Amino acid sequence: MNEINTFNDRPQTPDENNCCGNGCNPCIFDIHKQLLDKWNKKESIQRSERKNLLEPLSYKLFFIEEIKNINSDYVIIYLKYKDRYDSNGNIFLNAGEHVVINILSWSKPFTPIAWTNDTLTLLVRVYFNGVNTNKLKNIELNTEVRVRGPYGDFRYSRNTFKKIIMFGIGSGVAALYPIAKSIVNDELDETRIHLNLGFQSVDQVPLKQELKLLTDYWNVNCTIYITQKDKIQSLNGIYIIYEKINERIFKSVVDKYLYETTLILICGNDNFNKSLETWSKKYCHTNYHVFK
Repeated sequence: MNEINTFNDRPQTPDENNCCGNGCNPCIFDIHKQLLDKWNKKESIQRSERKNLLEPLSYKLFFIEEIKNINSDYVIIYLKYKDRYDSNGNIFLNAGEHVVINILSWSKPFTPIAWTNDTLTLLVRVYFNGVNTNKLKNIELNTEVRVRGPYGDFRYSRNTFKKIIMFGIGSGVAALYPIAKSIVNDELDETRIHLNLGFQSVDQVPLKQELKLLTDYWNVNCTIYITQKDKIQSLNGIYIIYEKINERIFKSVVDKYLYETTLILICGNDNFNKSLETWSKKYCHTNYHVFK
């Protein structure tokens, strides 16, 4: 289970090389749009008819299906729903929502970076002196995990803003990545995205391949800010700046866009969130959301 995929049977976008350009009726892109509209309607109907396997007021049993080591600081944990005989339910999440997991008498919120009908994919930051995260990193497969949720008040509608600027540090990328992914997966959404992410080093950056794939889309830019200058590295498609995200950088990024048509998304630790919220207000960007 190495592929991160939220959308299972969504109609694939036809290759431009398959279009002859002679104005055929129907054109393959017209057909694709019709199929996509039908798929969206089907998804809405299925969601309204089927219950959510997750519940905000009670825990549901999952088990650890796979643990993937990303680097010394991050792992990806794949959880699978325990009772697959519950055929009347699926996992329903809005991008950016979080769940709470309970394991080994320890509870912590996580924002899934991907999910299917019966699985959750979590990005976990492993701290050097973190007893619980280190236990989670080394836990045995098939161990039971209790999960409740989803929680969160962020809701996104396509084309509400012309530009979305995302600022995050560390594991804050977990809240921002699925939102960006959902936008590029929606061919009717023309919103432009600028991801601004901060890490200590390039080696520490999780989801490198996923971020690279995002930048393949015409409407996504990604800038990573690195605080340690031990060695110069590059990532294809991603702009790297060896500096901490500060007020000057924030202002230089947001000043390029009209505040009326721009949404700012923020996710990091408490100090980072407070600073970015203060700067958003200072420079008159009232359209912002902080993931806490």
